[in-house]
Amino acid sequence: MQPEIAIHPANRSDYAAIAQLQADSWASSYRCFLPPAYIRERMHADIADSWQRHKIDKRDLVLQARLVATGELVGFISLLCRPLPFIDKLHCAPSFTGLGIGARLLYCSFSELVKRGENTASLTVIVGNEGARRFYLRHGAHLAGKQRELLNGYPVEVEVMEWSALNATKWHFE
Repeated sequence: MQPEIAIHPANRSDYAAIAQLQADSWASSYRCFLPPAYIRERMHADIADSWQRHKIDKRDLVLQARLVATGELVGFISLLCRPLPFIDKLHCAPSFTGLGIGARLLYCSFSELVKRGENTASLTVIVGNEGARRFYLRHGAHLAGKQRELLNGYPVEVEVMEWSALNATKWHFE
């Protein structure tokens, strides 16, 4: 059963909770891609620091999902539109994955992009993160290549995934 959530823009005052959720998500889903010592000793502080320094351009979008009943943060999406929309982060609290929250965040962000006149979006997924890869393919992404990136200083191979013709699809969640 899907929890009742509200999705709305995040404010700077939400960033500490967003950073904690991202760190919890990384500790769960990126444990195969980052050194265990980094996850234990530095990851939480690095992510908190990155959110403290996070500058939102007027075209960027950060949406958060919160439980209606309690206000608990259960997910977020961050899109950088500099100049083209790039999904920088999409994370759900580990205990709330598989409940449709990520799809709702994705669809709400796409709907907002279409309202702004944008027609494409992209992101990267670490090679080997099959759950994320399947999720994005299931929600209309297509593979556009591979490249090397640094994930908080650690080299990883990623797949570039793209959506085109966002305006040709009605982005809603049922």
